[in-house]
Amino acid sequence: MTQVIIEDIDPIVVEKIKQQAVLRGRSLQAELKYILESAVSSPSQSAVNLALVPLEDLQQSGQKALSESGYHSREEIIKLVQEVKKEIADERAVFKIK
Repeated sequence: MTQVIIEDIDPIVVEKIKQQAVLRGRSLQAELKYILESAVSSPSQSAVNLALVPLEDLQQSGQKALSESGYHSREEIIKLVQEVKKEIADERAVFKIK
């Protein structure tokens, strides 16, 4: 494997990557490798093998998954979405992401 040394990185950036790594259960090195590999992978290459799903099928599978997870009413689903949005906002606040 090739080694890469990057100098003069803002310590705040390094700390944010460390926090991100912890949240994802990775080491700093594994997180950096993931970031670099993701940056150079072509979205078109990964999308080539994906088949488009008809909207109706997607809607039915989403409803089934929610129902099987205990979300049977519109109100329960709205509450779930609100909770997820709050978690995202909290995570963004930790990383100071806009």
